[in-house]
Amino acid sequence: TGDVVQSRGDFFGTVVNKASRITTVGAAGEILVSDATRAMVGGRTDFSFSEIEPRLLKGLRGHHVLYRLYWQD
Repeated sequence: TGDVVQSRGDFFGTVVNKASRITTVGAAGEILVSDATRAMVGGRTDFSFSEIEPRLLKGLRGHHVLYRLYWQD
C-alpha cells in the first residue's frame, strides 16, 4: 500500500518491492498484508487479521510487521 510509479505497463517503487518480499513469507493459500494495508482496511467486519512475528524483508531496512488476513464469505 503506497505510492507507485507506472511506466510502460509496469509498476515500480519501494511498495512494489515490499509486496514482492511479503509474498515470499506466506505459505500456499495464505494472504499476508503489511501494516499499512491493515491500517487502511480499518474496522471492516468482513475481514479479520492476526499479527505474525515481525520479519526482515530482503533489501528493506528493519523488521516489518505483517498480518495474516482472514475473510468471511
